[in-house]
Amino acid sequence: MTKRKKAMFWVGVISGLPGLVYFFTAAIFYAWLNAAEPERWPPEKAAIWAGGSLLLAIVFAIYFGYSIFSLIRESNRKYREQNKAT
Repeated sequence: MTKRKKAMFWVGVISGLPGLVYFFTAAIFYAWLNAAEPERWPPEKAAIWAGGSLLLAIVFAIYFGYSIFSLIRESNRKYREQNKAT
């Protein structure tokens, strides 16, 4: 694995979980705004914002999971190569 690819995976690990939490919380917040103040936040507007935030939360969750999986797989590959060589 190249250093650039490994750096991208570490960025995914570091930013993925906070991004997931932020956008999932934003989706809940926009849905709550619609329920709390429907005259200021019409259902269509709140649905667009909540849906977009939920979509971004899913993207960050996938990016986080894929980054963790890839780094663990690379670590296991290096460990097997090291044990095979000795």
